[in-house]
Amino acid sequence: MVPWATLALLALNVALFCRPLRPPSGACLSVQTVWDQGQWHRLFLAPFHHLSWCHLLMNMATLFWLGREMEREAGGLQTGTLLLFLALLGGLLHLVLNALLALLTGHQWYWQHCAVGFSGVLFSLEAMGRQVEPFPVASLASGVTVTTRWLCLLECLLLALLHPRSSLTGHVSGILAGLALAAGPLRLGSSSSSDS
Repeated sequence: MVPWATLALLALNVALFCRPLRPPSGACLSVQTVWDQGQWHRLFLAPFHHLSWCHLLMNMATLFWLGREMEREAGGLQTGTLLLFLALLGGLLHLVLNALLALLTGHQWYWQHCAVGFSGVLFSLEAMGRQVEPFPVASLASGVTVTTRWLCLLECLLLALLHPRSSLTGHVSGILAGLALAAGPLRLGSSSSSDS
């Protein structure tokens, strides 16, 4: 089966990198540009614009890997719809999280922090899959088993350490979007299919 929705999103990301609708500074998502300046279109632009070829290639390789698997299980229309929904939900959560951090810390950096890229959606997919079907990855000497349930959060923190310019709040927002979806519709769907 050809993963048409995944390939279409991949092609859209590459096309917008080669011929962006706006430069990254004009497409990035921040509380200041969206809430203060009313530029709500950035919610739709930010996930599909990237800063560099490396940024684009890492995100698109991960999209192909995760999206292809999801599309094989859920189908093209559902996968495409879910990915676009996660892009929007993750963007909204990014704004809320940064506004809260600005309020709690008093640092305007969070209000002005601007992010682009598809990685928030990718963290959503990882968080969803690992909550619905977590599996063990290591057993510690104390008898504690580490599962994939928390692996995406560790990946997020490691990425922030290796690439300090990456958007930690954007990635965490993606994880929160995935967890919200896994706790709601996906959990209901998985329990109803196991009951039948």
